[in-house]
Amino acid sequence: MQYGSLTIDGDQNTNPAGADIEKTLFRQFARIAEPADGTENQNRAKEAYGFFKKETEKFIGFEENNLPNYNKVKNGFDLLEAMIASGNVAPLQTARDAMANCVREDAPGSIRVNTLKVTETEPPEDERETWELGVNYAHNPEPLTDPTPFGPNVARVAFTPESFVFTLYPNQAFEGIGPSSGFKQPSKLIAGFNADFEETVNDEESSGDSENGENEGDPDSVIFESFLDNTQDDRGDDRSQTDRWSWSSQEGTEVFSDTTIRCVRITAYYGEVNANDQVEVELDSETCPGISSAATLDDPEDTFSYKSADPGVDQARN
Repeated sequence: MQYGSLTIDGDQNTNPAGADIEKTLFRQFARIAEPADGTENQNRAKEAYGFFKKETEKFIGFEENNLPNYNKVKNGFDLLEAMIASGNVAPLQTARDAMANCVREDAPGSIRVNTLKVTETEPPEDERETWELGVNYAHNPEPLTDPTPFGPNVARVAFTPESFVFTLYPNQAFEGIGPSSGFKQPSKLIAGFNADFEETVNDEESSGDSENGENEGDPDSVIFESFLDNTQDDRGDDRSQTDRWSWSSQEGTEVFSDTTIRCVRITAYYGEVNANDQVEVELDSETCPGISSAATLDDPEDTFSYKSADPGVDQARN
């Protein structure tokens, strides 16, 4: 499969079919997580926001450093979402139609789309980028109620060798007659970057290459969690209209203090537009759990909150 550009732009006319920068993984979070001027803990809030930008730029491919107003982004999962929503890629459309049939028949089912290779066509041949992506769909008419009590749903996992995105949709998103096309709003999304997918799903620690290119153990890992519809997190807390970005590393960072911090979590609460503090930052000097359970941070050593510079941001997610 070939595209002129793998970049999603603010200009809809230049995008691959179905691509919308407002529905890319970090668009809304980048806007709401920016601290307001004069807010309490302003210096620490700016440090946290700068750290989020630096660690996210490594894998998301922002075209501009001026967050939150970036207007281009380059990421395999965002392109995949656009390809699926467009209805123009036959194997992906077949998979979604199969899930729609399962929902209408109230029957379990699953389908795998083998690795897709997506290549740029516009740059010189030796500069063209190719992404390999795999996708699994499953319909769960009677899902388990633990740890989170979701009703009947369609689950989708998209993955590359060192990253994954798990998305959960309510059955209603796949109801109806005819092809299952267009954008579908999920209930929950969890994205992991710099993680080995097979180890992730087996609750083991991630593995991969360090920044210097040598295989020296665990790299920095980022988990992005998005809760949109009365869902609960690993601690049983209601996370409706909430996004959470977690970073962990064996090496740690001294950005926030003289103490080596190995776990950083930034949580945004979209529904609380009148609250004084919409963004919470948690820090811990201990090693975070493995990437598959990185949401568990029971007793952070340090926590502070701040007000968003743009509290009216609406949450939308792939």
